[in-house]
Amino acid sequence: MTQSPSHPPAGRTFAMPDVVRQFRELVDEESRGDRVHDTVVIGGGAAGAGVLRDIASRGNGSALLVDRGPFGGETSSKTGKAIHPGIRYLRMGFHRLLLAAGLRRDPKIKQTPVQNLRSAWLDLKLVWYGTRERKILMDTTPDTVQEIPNVVFVLPDSPEKKWAVFFGISLYDLFTAVWAWLGRSPRGSRVKLFFDKRALHRELPHLAADSPALAGIQYWDGKASNDKSLVLKAIRDAYYRGTEAHPIRALSFVEVEHYEWRRDGARGYFLVTLLRRFDHDELPERVTVKAHTIANGAGPWLDRVRDRTTRPDGRRSVVYSRGSHLEATNRFIHESLSADPKLQVGLVPLNAERQHYLRPFHQNGIWYVQCTTTDRPHEDPDLVVPMEDEVEELLHSYNELVDDRWKITRRDVFHVFCGIRPLAASDGGEIAVKDLTRMFRITRHDRGGPVFDMVNIKLTEFRWAGREVVEQIAAELRRKGVKKLNASTTHRLPFLTVEGEERFAVHRADHPRGDRAFLREKVGHHVEHQLAYSYEDYLMNAGGIRDAVVFDEGGRCEIDLGVLDLVLAEMAAALGWDAARCAREWDRFAEVYTRNMAHCDLRDRVRDHPGPRAEMSVVDTEDVEDAVDVRDVVGMQDAKSGAGD
Repeated sequence: MTQSPSHPPAGRTFAMPDVVRQFRELVDEESRGDRVHDTVVIGGGAAGAGVLRDIASRGNGSALLVDRGPFGGETSSKTGKAIHPGIRYLRMGFHRLLLAAGLRRDPKIKQTPVQNLRSAWLDLKLVWYGTRERKILMDTTPDTVQEIPNVVFVLPDSPEKKWAVFFGISLYDLFTAVWAWLGRSPRGSRVKLFFDKRALHRELPHLAADSPALAGIQYWDGKASNDKSLVLKAIRDAYYRGTEAHPIRALSFVEVEHYEWRRDGARGYFLVTLLRRFDHDELPERVTVKAHTIANGAGPWLDRVRDRTTRPDGRRSVVYSRGSHLEATNRFIHESLSADPKLQVGLVPLNAERQHYLRPFHQNGIWYVQCTTTDRPHEDPDLVVPMEDEVEELLHSYNELVDDRWKITRRDVFHVFCGIRPLAASDGGEIAVKDLTRMFRITRHDRGGPVFDMVNIKLTEFRWAGREVVEQIAAELRRKGVKKLNASTTHRLPFLTVEGEERFAVHRADHPRGDRAFLREKVGHHVEHQLAYSYEDYLMNAGGIRDAVVFDEGGRCEIDLGVLDLVLAEMAAALGWDAARCAREWDRFAEVYTRNMAHCDLRDRVRDHPGPRAEMSVVDTEDVEDAVDVRDVVGMQDAKSGAGD
């Protein structure tokens, strides 16, 4: 068997110009009418990325993925970055089993024993196979997915008692150990029990003396260094594996406007009209492609996309849950976490209604705490804004556990974002959104040919769900005599990387701070290899905002506006933006940032900044460089961080 290369084929790049080039190639190809893709994948988030990479891994499939915006720019970049099967879902599974057996009552869940049994099975299946998926991701893309220790806290109002929590987490860890042994990397149990508050304090001295925690247990889980980057790298890997005979294309800023089935003998195909959403005077606004199947991974907009046909069904198959997240730091938190690895552990309080994850992250050379996540029903997928009480809920959950020096306020928060989760609609009975099973669902719809809807695709399971969808596509192609797809290999196939990319990994221990030359190179790398085309998307979703986090003289969190100006200047230079485009890009970022930060103090720093100067015909990076204030950058370029001058 030929070993897969670690880097993409020579000469292949993955930048915004590729979108233009691929769109032009698509136009030329369709003018000849000689290509019918195996599938058109709608949506460039985790769901679509999983399908594209799986079909590419088989070596003889063709696919075209489109997204109306940047890849991973919506739900998939607004997560808690967790790569985990979910201890919450394990608890929900056992809770449903007890409800089905009549051993527990829950007035909020009014379902039959059969419905509870089905939900229990789905949640337990999610945890069992999710443990496998976490291991596969850590093995195949170790530069993006790593382990993190967490401590679960049993509180007076926790939904489960101490011994039930100890049993559940131990079982969770056993699943991990079993998959490790099956993968020929044996390991034993890594859980650590803390039977009372004193034991917890010996392990975590930054806990508050009056912390409500009664007991705790430590276990290991996974995290993505950046959720958007994981999605991008999966799409990029698929693109690199395409060939002339079996092309794999991925186009951002291209939208499916309409599709319809055309009969062609015994087979037939979908005629899919694509609408170009990026500016280009020489290219047509629309192009029509052919495909045997459609994979609908449009997330919250799944129902709308499915109905863009002459045979809409008007069916609502998804409901929405919203989740807000915040990131906060100050000099004390940064320096304390940097100095003591023992404190670099996630805190997971088992609250009565919703467990939160309070995790330390080291990214862009800064240590910060991410508090995640809320879980509430939502209606409008186009309007998702963090609410003040959600910010308070997350701050309270963290501050209740830690002592006064570690507490955070709205003044320490530098980033707030809110994502929306599309969940499979309940199949009968009254049930709150937060109690719905989180096992993904794949539904086939007949629109002349098959349209496969994907709902509930979590970041952890996107490879698994992608394989399941492509197996159904393969069965369809085989049944119609089109071709026989090879077997999926994503369970062992390492992600292709870009040479030198590790230098810009956000979680590097020696990631420099305040180095203007490095910032310029980093922006250039993201434009060339990670499809950075939107200023707001780069700062908010790819994590660029963290490069602008500094501390004032009192050690409080601050935003360096000069860094924001420098990033805009570099993107403008790399992508040829004029002053008007720069102004639009700044306005879009400022709108989103100030809206999300409406209940935090640093909002005013961005709101009051004038943005790019209107009289500039082209943004001059040399002019902006001098505005970058590096007098008090994080880490102070000290020997501990290893940062360069």
